Amino acid sequence: MKKSTQEKKPAPVRLAKSVRLAAQQIMAADRILISSHVHPDGDTMGSLLALGLGLLSIDKSVVMVSPDGIPPRYRFLPGSELVLDRWEDSVDLAVAVDCGTLRQLGRFGKYFEETPKTIQIDHHDFADVFGRLLVADPAAAAVGEIIYDLLKELDIQITPMIATCLLTSVIVDTGAFRFANVRSRTFRICADLLDCGVDLKYLLEEAYWKKSETTVRLEAKSVQHMKFERNGRVVWSYVRQAEFKRVNGIMSDVDGVADDLRSIDGVKIAALMREGADGMCRVSLRSEAGINVAKIAQVFGGGGHFNSAGCHMKNLKTNRDKLVRILCSVV
Repeated sequence: MKKSTQEKKPAPVRLAKSVRLAAQQIMAADRILISSHVHPDGDTMGSLLALGLGLLSIDKSVVMVSPDGIPPRYRFLPGSELVLDRWEDSVDLAVAVDCGTLRQLGRFGKYFEETPKTIQIDHHDFADVFGRLLVADPAAAAVGEIIYDLLKELDIQITPMIATCLLTSVIVDTGAFRFANVRSRTFRICADLLDCGVDLKYLLEEAYWKKSETTVRLEAKSVQHMKFERNGRVVWSYVRQAEFKRVNGIMSDVDGVADDLRSIDGVKIAALMREGADGMCRVSLRSEAGINVAKIAQVFGGGGHFNSAGCHMKNLKTNRDKLVRILCSVV
């Protein structure tokens, strides 16, 4: 089977060294802030909690933050009640997990501009470096794989709670092992996490399969708005802010829609546009192997992975046609 371009990308040559340096900085720090990205998904939440719980287990002073709080579907994760959406005090070390750009940190970006020591832990292959120490592996299926290595380097025992968070990171970011980012090491790590005592049936139900009524109603709206271009090779849809408000929904309620659009037979590239309360539109892009949607996202100031990327647009009506033209030009 032919591998995708994303799979062929090598991990950074000095990954092992950067993991060691990160472990040293963590052990030397007195107070550590760990941040997810805005609009958090399962990878950033699982990675944040796994690292935070691990450091708390060795009596480190840790503050876990998420600019947009925790989506309801991830509140089952161990330690989620410890995550804050506000923090103003200073820290010795700031760590970002699964953040490809400084802007993704929202209000907590200031810590990565003001704190002397910062660590960026990421697996995006089209990312901006903002951490003074970069721990990156574009070949990793999820940032949870890198956190797993870091916890091992720190000689921290992976408890059932930590393992649950790490496994959630991997399962969500691989689409339950459906995406091309899965590698043999992914399964070896997951096997070790299962041996740590994870309740896999419960985890899959909570993190992947369970849907709220709100989610189903918003997914129905996205199907209603669905448009096909280029003889079915391009599909795009949108959910307006008024539709979110009507069912008291949030953006994360339709996180899986872009993948569902891409799964339609014959579709090579898919886009979902979500209109926010501030008028900004969040765009999720998905593609088959060989089509680089990260470069398309970069046109609008975004980024991500080769086959999975995203960006923000200032106005849905103004920029939608421009985006669709670009999508149609690559297939």
